[in-house]
Amino acid sequence: MNWRRLPVWRPHAWLAANGGWRHLGVLFLAGAVSALAMAPLHVWPALALGLCVMVWSLDGARRQPRRTLAAFLRGFVFAFGYFLAGTYWIAFAFVTRGEGYAALVPLAVPAFAALLALFWGLAGILYVWIAQRSPWRVLTFAVILTLTEWLRGHLFGGLPWNLPAYAWPAGGAVSQSAAWFGVYGLTLLTVFILSAPAAALRVRRGRVSHIGPALAGLGIGLILVFSGAMRLSGPDAGFQPDVRLRLVHPDIAQRAKWAPGGAERTRDRYLELTGREGLANVTHVIWPEGALPIFMLEDDRTLGLLGQQLQNGQTLISGINRRAVTAQGGYTYHNALVAMRFPGGSPRVDSLYDKVRLTPFSEIVPLSGLLEAIGLGEFARYQFTPGPGASVLEVPGAPVVMPLICYEAIFPGFVGSVVDRPAWLLNISNDAWFGVTSGPQQHFNQARYRSIETGLPMVRSAARGVSGVVDPLGRTLVRIPPGTDGVHDVNLPRPLGVPPYGWWGDAPVWIVMLAVLAGVMFLRRRSLARRTPMQP
Repeated sequence: MNWRRLPVWRPHAWLAANGGWRHLGVLFLAGAVSALAMAPLHVWPALALGLCVMVWSLDGARRQPRRTLAAFLRGFVFAFGYFLAGTYWIAFAFVTRGEGYAALVPLAVPAFAALLALFWGLAGILYVWIAQRSPWRVLTFAVILTLTEWLRGHLFGGLPWNLPAYAWPAGGAVSQSAAWFGVYGLTLLTVFILSAPAAALRVRRGRVSHIGPALAGLGIGLILVFSGAMRLSGPDAGFQPDVRLRLVHPDIAQRAKWAPGGAERTRDRYLELTGREGLANVTHVIWPEGALPIFMLEDDRTLGLLGQQLQNGQTLISGINRRAVTAQGGYTYHNALVAMRFPGGSPRVDSLYDKVRLTPFSEIVPLSGLLEAIGLGEFARYQFTPGPGASVLEVPGAPVVMPLICYEAIFPGFVGSVVDRPAWLLNISNDAWFGVTSGPQQHFNQARYRSIETGLPMVRSAARGVSGVVDPLGRTLVRIPPGTDGVHDVNLPRPLGVPPYGWWGDAPVWIVMLAVLAGVMFLRRRSLARRTPMQP
């Protein structure tokens, strides 16, 4: 056996020279391994290895007779493995919902991963069309992948889940660059840093050369680490005076809520935890998204019991399901957050927010008309109505707050869309759908990046998820893991000043990406002009 010909010694050459199902199998495996870079493990070298494999594979796509199709398939298959391994936990939502929905898992989970992978397939096509045969092609690769990831986060409602930037734990040194460039800027830097070694291995001789991009990636990485460490070494912002929050965190399974008698048992458990010792020192009680499986604002029994507990001007901030009567006499349903007090034992709503970004196939069903036409209207029967837009709420006894319900916290543009700057972020979520998986951990890590980008602290209340308090630098001050049961009384951190990203948003990232693409296109045209013979 010629050991020098084994792909483990010359992966670049093997991937460039071979195709077929074995090649696609390697790509799928590399994508799946890359998912180890996401929370809770954050094994970023796995993503570095995967991105290098993807670059080498796309380089080989140029040699294929149908290079556009080859490029799409290679980018798609890699990303399919990446998203399938990184979002497997979606299956638990179907299982939790019931046996009729569990049967959809073999179709729904791969279809979801395939939908996200389409954008990486597009990235493969653009790379093969645009990138030069140069060591610096990895910069073009980073720009193109960031561009398609931006599209994934914005088109058709967007789903920017598990962006490459999230390989870095929020609150760490590298994550602090999001205060300057946001998560898409950090994605650009991350992809370049981790894929740069791909340019240092030559095709023919299998030796290290062309180390310019690798050295540049190393230099940028060191800058991110040291600048982030300096930012973290600054003074703390401190805490808001006279604000004491009680996070109510019961360990109640989703099925138990909706079982016969589950509504009463769930309500009693929340009330029991809310009334525990120390309530007199609390100014605000926080319940997570969809805490009770009832329309709480219409339930006099529940409101009366709350009025008996919260009689000292204390405010309940809770996720609720609510319905509103339409002009036609029907109902619209909303996933909402309410802030209410109980003067004299009677409920008074001070603020109300309806969730804007609804979760596809859970709160809103795309193509619901098509589902009804093919006899699957049952899955599209109950849908929520989105609220009018992001907003900042006035909450008695606390600074103004921006509510984020569930996965609204993963959209940087949504958090930055309000005109009036809040003093803190409140993210409520119901992660009980996903069991003890990596999903709630990923959700928490991504939400914490919004604090880095805005300089605002975040309080998070997640049913069977990760709850706690995050400071304006994304560091976790209080962490309540899934599976725990109890209450936690916490202080509210103060905000920092507006970080640079709060002023210029994604504009610098777009300037860099457009400049790189313009430069590459200019070099391509000049190269083609040199190859074209002069006409007599």
